[in-house]
Amino acid sequence: MSDSAAARADVVIIGAGVAGLWLAHRLQRLHRSVVLLEAHAVGSGQTAVSQGIIHGGTKYALTNALTGASEIIRPMPARWKAALSGRGEIDLGGAVILSPRQHLFSTAALTSRMSHFFAGRVMLSRVRTLPRAQHPSLLAHDAFRGSVSEIDEIVLDVPSLTTVLADNLRRPVLHVRGESLRLEAPREGGEHASVIAQSAGEGGGRRVCLEAAAVVCAAGSGNAALLAQAGVEASAAQKRPLHMVLVRGALEHPIWAHCLGAGSRPRLTITSHDWADPARRVWYLGGEIAETGVGRTRLEQIAAARDELADVLPWARLDGLEWDAFPIDRAEGAEKSGHRPDGPTLLRHGRILFAWPTKLALAPLLADMIITHLEAMGAHAPEADLAALDGWPRPPCALPPWKEDRQWHTFDR
Repeated sequence: MSDSAAARADVVIIGAGVAGLWLAHRLQRLHRSVVLLEAHAVGSGQTAVSQGIIHGGTKYALTNALTGASEIIRPMPARWKAALSGRGEIDLGGAVILSPRQHLFSTAALTSRMSHFFAGRVMLSRVRTLPRAQHPSLLAHDAFRGSVSEIDEIVLDVPSLTTVLADNLRRPVLHVRGESLRLEAPREGGEHASVIAQSAGEGGGRRVCLEAAAVVCAAGSGNAALLAQAGVEASAAQKRPLHMVLVRGALEHPIWAHCLGAGSRPRLTITSHDWADPARRVWYLGGEIAETGVGRTRLEQIAAARDELADVLPWARLDGLEWDAFPIDRAEGAEKSGHRPDGPTLLRHGRILFAWPTKLALAPLLADMIITHLEAMGAHAPEADLAALDGWPRPPCALPPWKEDRQWHTFDR
């Protein structure tokens, strides 16, 4: 293959989702030489399909008990807000905040009201019950008989977040062919690992062997192939599926909220997007409907989501809207129970680290964990040399799911 080259860096990161991008910024501030590789688009995969919610643990406290997950994630909103203001560990100035707060709302059903009460008690410092005059516009209807609380947890526009993170790196993200990536672990006692990659997109065909004091695999579901290359059992990772739902059209009210049900999970989680275009506004639906809908077909899931919205928000106008549903896999570090890990997961295999943030909001904590391991490893290249990477093609930025080509479904009137 033509145009082969070699380069050396302190750290090579595979995967330019929020976890990889956040880590690259942290290492950049620590004056490490960093190379960030992406096989698809910046912010693709799990990052692109995220609802942009910076959780602080409130939704994990619906059973009136602080879980491990709620305690681990609780400090995250403050770290994100500091970064968004330009005063944090990285600078996220320019990322768009869709909403500075979220809402919890309960229906008139007793079990839903009880969950709402428990969340308020456990997370009292973060949850404020609202008088009716302060309800968000969608829940200000005369027919609404539930309760509404405000949560001090922001919602971000994910495309703007990943664009800001990528654009503010001193060295651009490199676009590589996924099938070309090869991990080479060091021999016993070796001081570097290697990544062999080939450029993608326009100008594709360049080949490089990157030597690094450490390689961090933060590629989400793409970590599975990298685990195999490193000789690590596939059981080190797990996938938990969801069946997400999109609603698009002339929606009247934006909302960023969790509808509480009888159990420990929100019945529905709704985020609003692209509100500037009155004809193509989007509600993005997750929560229990996405978890329980895994076994449904696309049309069955759309019908179930429409019924759920009609039950929870019977006054909302749902005629004439476009619907779609699509499956996603959440890649995580494995738990024996198969349940979601409480926090980020990190697996070290010599000088290769495999990392899963578990949730978007936990990217800062995952970066802390990785940097601690890198310091212990002494991950510094003797002489960084990245000249061979000059002019390497850059990947595009991922589109959010509602801007991808989709087969929208409308219900007969």
